[in-house]
Amino acid sequence: MHKLTISQKFAKFCNLTLRYSSSQSKLNRLLFEMPLDPKHIAEAQKQRLKLKQKLIKTSPGIVNLQIVGSGALGAPASIYLFSDQTRYLFNCGEGTQRLAYEHKTKLSCLENIFMTRTCWERIGGLPGICLTMQDVGVPSVTLHGPPGLGELFKAMRRFVVLKDMNVDAPVCTAENVFEDHVMILKYVVINRESDSTSVPEDDGKLVDTTVDDTDYYAYEKRSKTEPKAKMSAPSQFQKQDWTRRKETSVMAYICKLKLRFGQLSLEKCVDKGITPGPLLGQLKNGHDVTLPDGSVVKSSDVRGPDDPGPVFIFIDLPSEAYLKDLEEKNNAFAPYQNSATTDADQAMYVIHFTPLEVMETPEYKRFIDKFSPSTKHVALNSINSFSGYVASHRIQYHLNQLDQQIFPLLKEQNNNYDEPCKVNSELVRSCSLCYLHVRPRKGIDRALEAVINPAEHLQELDDLPDFKTSLDDVRSKMIDLNDNRKLTTRSETFPRIVFLGTGSSIPNKTRNVSAILVLISAKTSILLDCGEGTAGQIVRFFGRHQAEKVFETIKAVYISHLHADHHLGLFGLFQMRRKLLGVSGEKLLLFAPEQMSYWLRLYDCRFESLREEYVLVKNADLIENPLRDERVLELGLREIATCRVRHCPHSFGVALRMLAKVKGDTGEEVKITYSGDTMPCQDLVNLGQNSTVLIHEATMEDELEAEARIKMHSTLSQAIEQGKKMNAKYTLLTHFSQRYAKIPRIESNLGNNLGIAFDNMEVTLDDLPILCMFYPALKAMFISHFEEMEEKALKRANKRIRLAPGGSRGNSKESSLIR
Repeated sequence: MHKLTISQKFAKFCNLTLRYSSSQSKLNRLLFEMPLDPKHIAEAQKQRLKLKQKLIKTSPGIVNLQIVGSGALGAPASIYLFSDQTRYLFNCGEGTQRLAYEHKTKLSCLENIFMTRTCWERIGGLPGICLTMQDVGVPSVTLHGPPGLGELFKAMRRFVVLKDMNVDAPVCTAENVFEDHVMILKYVVINRESDSTSVPEDDGKLVDTTVDDTDYYAYEKRSKTEPKAKMSAPSQFQKQDWTRRKETSVMAYICKLKLRFGQLSLEKCVDKGITPGPLLGQLKNGHDVTLPDGSVVKSSDVRGPDDPGPVFIFIDLPSEAYLKDLEEKNNAFAPYQNSATTDADQAMYVIHFTPLEVMETPEYKRFIDKFSPSTKHVALNSINSFSGYVASHRIQYHLNQLDQQIFPLLKEQNNNYDEPCKVNSELVRSCSLCYLHVRPRKGIDRALEAVINPAEHLQELDDLPDFKTSLDDVRSKMIDLNDNRKLTTRSETFPRIVFLGTGSSIPNKTRNVSAILVLISAKTSILLDCGEGTAGQIVRFFGRHQAEKVFETIKAVYISHLHADHHLGLFGLFQMRRKLLGVSGEKLLLFAPEQMSYWLRLYDCRFESLREEYVLVKNADLIENPLRDERVLELGLREIATCRVRHCPHSFGVALRMLAKVKGDTGEEVKITYSGDTMPCQDLVNLGQNSTVLIHEATMEDELEAEARIKMHSTLSQAIEQGKKMNAKYTLLTHFSQRYAKIPRIESNLGNNLGIAFDNMEVTLDDLPILCMFYPALKAMFISHFEEMEEKALKRANKRIRLAPGGSRGNSKESSLIR
């Protein structure tokens, strides 16, 4: 019998091992893939859990920290810990979902979210993240952090509906430890120094608060054959705790990876006579094995050096009032500072969510100095200047080629890594997609970091075959109109309409959710709807210095209805105004459905104080009695009127009447009507009669009228028809389904009084005649997206013909025409 040489044995061994590894890879792919159909979520959850059990028997070999949000002004501060087996998220501020979507951060294996605080700045992105996780088949998620996290989803149960995912929020104390196959995590509770300021108590009664038991998604109910929603008993909701709670503690986290056994040496295994199979896994996991001939092979004899597990820390002190307890609790951090007994115990990274002004205090600097020089300190706060929303800048550079005034470039810059930090010269700035390698220890990797690259963005346009021709054609048609626009100074022209969010349901990388800022004068403005991330959109559009003035001009916010994509940015707006203007800023007029008072009061009692931020005016009160009093006159308006529209319960449209102003001179009366979300609605037509501008939702393309009816939205043609019926001078279309991420599909050219809204688009009355001219250039700009939509439309048409009674199934001639 021919004897194999050592090299031949080794080659055969490797071949068998590859086959074994291939089967594991298939399991990995199945585990991490998103379910194709939401109807199969339950089955996907079972399969995912089953396969997961086969992968969590060993400590992972690859573990990285990925920056999701840098903490720059207007951006969340959040970080993603991922291994080749599971995922963890640390903090989830408003806008985290949008960044995760843009940078393809997969959420299908996320099961634990760790919060350092219970303020909106840290938890505002949880509703969106959890809805996305539910859609990809995650069966449950656990929220870790200070007390109160569990109340968040109870409070939002009416407009954030988690039907297929359980959310658990166990009590976390310093005595508890979170442990799984990846790491051991210690909770460190840091308490606020007591102060003399008293917290106002509530009387425990629902004074001026409407209890909201509305089902805002009743029209989208599942069929009887589908699983029922996992909802708590109604009695739990009726017993609401109205005791006022103040944040008095924050949570720090000390994480240490589990021991990772050294890499298995295949050559040594061959020498010891080991064949591919289960014995390899046992040796890899540190177990000695006995061969058929009785000989014992020690795991340590066929493995490389073990990795004892690096340490990394997360800390977040919102104010100097926590510094005293930090000093007293330093014994919890001491084993990982200079006093560490081994090099492996010295912290590899310390992630600071702490605001920059707190980090600049002597006490905090002393805390940093206690760590080894090898420890990297990464700051996720205002030390960073770039938010990470690259796609917003890319599309704005593209649109800016059409018109520099209607589509101005955004006012934020890349991080300046050469600028020294006065807190600590070694403090690390970061941005989205910056990787902090934990295992293996490869340091900080910026190769994929999100950056604005104007040359690259503009080159993308140069590579399009027909764009330049279309652009030249548009510019030639605009010559006469541009001459008229040059006669006025834009900054002194009012009203100006700034579209901050033009997408529907959930944000994507190019369209945020609903928000429209109407600048009425140099000193006043009103916000129409306020979806998640609105405050950040204002900062990026105007730049920090100008944004501060804009936040000061916002005197009122109008909320059309209580779907999450229209109001979840409200708290972020409140916080940004307080951060930039201080606590002495005047209260906002909040026009909203009265049912919103329940959600506002609950958040005010159980999370953060809001009562000094707003005065609520009920939308329904303005139906019979439009507002014309001194409150409206102070806004620079003549009237605010509302009507009910055909969408979910308590949905409204609004009409604003004001006088145009140019360089301080008063001009003609302007009427701006905003639909909110609605099907075609006669009451809205009556309200908006003879509008100067109708801003109307156009969620679906015309072929999806049946789906639009189910969702109680309008198609493009229906929105346009609404404008004609109310004799609107101009109609601007917004709130596009995210299937039209870049441009809606319109089968004919736009009429001369129509325009398509984009995020970060600013229009004056003089701009309105120009908007209809852009569509051919927009089609050329987004040609690949447009062709994809056309292909989908053809497939739908073919399907309709195939299913038509006695029609195309046997009619090859008709079918060929459609193809």
